[in-house]
Amino acid sequence: MSQTGLLASEEGARVDFARMRGQRRQRLLEAMAAHDLDALILGRPANVRYTSGARQLWTSGSRPFAPACVIVRASGAVHLLSVWNEGVPPDIPDDHLFGLSWNPARIMQSLAAISGLAEAQRIGTDGLTPLFADLFAATWPSAQIADGRPAVRLARRSKTPDELACIVTATTAAEAGLAAVLDVLASSSPDVSEREVTGVFAERVALLGVPLMASEGVACATEQRGPVRLRRVPSDRVVTPGQLVTLDAGVMYAGYEGGLARTCTAGGHASGGRRQDRRLAARCWRAVDSLMAQCRAGRSGGDLSAAWRDTGEPAAAIALAYGVGLGAEAPLIGSVRGHDAVLQSGDVLAVQAWVQEEGVGGFLARDLIVVRDGAPEVLSRFTRAPD
Repeated sequence: MSQTGLLASEEGARVDFARMRGQRRQRLLEAMAAHDLDALILGRPANVRYTSGARQLWTSGSRPFAPACVIVRASGAVHLLSVWNEGVPPDIPDDHLFGLSWNPARIMQSLAAISGLAEAQRIGTDGLTPLFADLFAATWPSAQIADGRPAVRLARRSKTPDELACIVTATTAAEAGLAAVLDVLASSSPDVSEREVTGVFAERVALLGVPLMASEGVACATEQRGPVRLRRVPSDRVVTPGQLVTLDAGVMYAGYEGGLARTCTAGGHASGGRRQDRRLAARCWRAVDSLMAQCRAGRSGGDLSAAWRDTGEPAAAIALAYGVGLGAEAPLIGSVRGHDAVLQSGDVLAVQAWVQEEGVGGFLARDLIVVRDGAPEVLSRFTRAPD
């Protein structure tokens, strides 16, 4: 697979976005046929992005369900909730856009006018509120309103080469941000807060043209006294030399998430306790390697859980592996959940481990891999020993 870059527009497209949209849409139509769905009405941002390819404004927090995108199986046509065509791909004509309204009844009028929906016998959705459940039943009284999420999950699960290129690009940007963070933390006296370190990461990836981070938490120092807990949200506490600092780096590119996690010792070689740090790092990476060895097509979440138990580590406090694509995806595999999930060739997984030792700190590591029939393909290329 060719490596991607953020200067693709100057060097020739590394990702064929039109091809990617067409392949995604075809997969979705095939999944709809497999689940006997005549139409899908989608509201979740990732599903809307997957189906339409339209760029959306990033908004913080959660939102209630609203019908933002419709795809009709018979025609393959996509209709989108939008008041203008900025960011809408050219394969969605302007007359396939329906306007936003604060009145749900007006939105339902727009939906009812979409060609093919009146004849649909089974309409899937990826979420419903009581209000829209009643409105759907009143608008299409003869249709069965079904759960469309399994069909969408089926379509989104295995990634195309163009989707993988987007994930690699996002991961490359995250690695660049991580390198900038390590430069700051390598000082013998960093004298920076966790939030300032996170700001360094955000500045670097924004300069690369990827301003949207995949998660809020980037840098969190681990305790050296008392119980060691994994924190995900940075604070104003100042990082001190010798502390192990977890670096959870992730960004979004074209809607796709890419990233990795590493842990470094603040102060680098000038700090003390390096032998203990290396011992903890070795424990963590042995656990990651044990999990990765099970990431082959046909293996199950139970195989990953058994591999974790065989390391002798306590029950994992975080997921052992989870799907990555347009954000976090299925499967989600942990010590006590996801055992029935069967891995498929083409799955993209984040494989991670967290180990801790009182008096030393904690160590977090995560890499992205693609499940293959044999050994998995590792997408993260950053060094395992960043300091």
